[in-house]
Amino acid sequence: MSQTSLKIVPISPKPRAQRQTLTEAKVRAAKAHAQRYEINDTDVPGLALRIGTDAKVYILRSRLGTGRQSKRVQIKIGDTRTITLKQARDLARAHTLDLRNGIDPRVPQTGAICTAQLLDLYEEDLIARQIVRTTDMMQSLRKNLHPHRTRPIGDLTRLDLTVIIDGIEKSGRPGAADYFRKNATGFLNFAADKGHIPVSPLAGYRRPRQTRAQRLSDELWTMTAPEQVKRFLKALSASPDPIFQAFLRFALLTGQRRNEIAHMRWSELDTKTTLWTVPADRTKTGTTHTVPLGSQSRTLLKNLAKLTGAKPGKTDALIFPSARRLNTPISGWSKRIVPVRKAYGDNRLTIHGLRRTYRTGLTELGIDFDTAERMIGHKRPGLAGTYDKSNILDRRVEAQFAWEAHIGELT
Repeated sequence: MSQTSLKIVPISPKPRAQRQTLTEAKVRAAKAHAQRYEINDTDVPGLALRIGTDAKVYILRSRLGTGRQSKRVQIKIGDTRTITLKQARDLARAHTLDLRNGIDPRVPQTGAICTAQLLDLYEEDLIARQIVRTTDMMQSLRKNLHPHRTRPIGDLTRLDLTVIIDGIEKSGRPGAADYFRKNATGFLNFAADKGHIPVSPLAGYRRPRQTRAQRLSDELWTMTAPEQVKRFLKALSASPDPIFQAFLRFALLTGQRRNEIAHMRWSELDTKTTLWTVPADRTKTGTTHTVPLGSQSRTLLKNLAKLTGAKPGKTDALIFPSARRLNTPISGWSKRIVPVRKAYGDNRLTIHGLRRTYRTGLTELGIDFDTAERMIGHKRPGLAGTYDKSNILDRRVEAQFAWEAHIGELT
């Protein structure tokens, strides 16, 4: 019987964990072995460099809480290709402090993100959902939440928010206060839905019911009599800014929304300046809206072009720019409207009231409901809006000329 010869192959011993003060040079020089091994850092207790076959990572071993009964945990700090030794040590020290206080860094902490960071995430969400008024909504939020921008969102209280709302109202801007409240409600609901806060601080918030006296004083301002329109047109001269004067007159003539007009560009007009096409990304309904222009509004635009030096149809410039910056849309409504309100004699006068005046005037002129609604950019309700895609442009052009002729008679 033959005897089989056996070849004995020595087995490499498992590398033992080493202990030394880590440096960037030592981290780079650490070589992979057949088995994974670690080098414990003497500078930060619990921090170790783990060397695998394809990567080198920093890890932290510690306890969650204090005492021998506390749970042992292991946390991955980061890959050496994306984090420096100094950063790993700083994170390890911070994590160790949290762990001693019973906070597990691996578990996202509710309310830890700061307000400014969450606003950025909210803006990304609005853009992804193609919300038309994203710019205006974010401007209202960032401006009014600016004092709290660095605070953790979880620290924001209902008192903080109601102080902001009340402050805006006391400054004589009830519309801006209500707009901020609506935007803040949406923002905080987003924060709660994403798990950044357990519940919105404004959940269940209701404004006090108005008394009868308040309802009478806050009745929406609308001009329903020719004498009121005459008085308004005369009051326009009280504004020291001719561009703002033209803006208010154009709002009365066309009945379009404030921001749609403020961002209006010469390139949106046809060559004969008879049609203005408002792009879908600027309308409240999210659809393109065509606005016919009559003789009064066309003359106004021509005079405005001479004032600003623009060339209609040959430029993408703003039609109603800020007086100081020609590439910035007109704004600052609350201050600009004050001289006109005083001259008119009614503090309820608003730009949106001109839109209501326009819509009311169309009815007074005998314009049918469907045509009048389409002229101010409202969608047809229900199934009519789903199936009827006509634009009844001829009827709207006729109605626009009738309205502008009516205004012309008053001037």
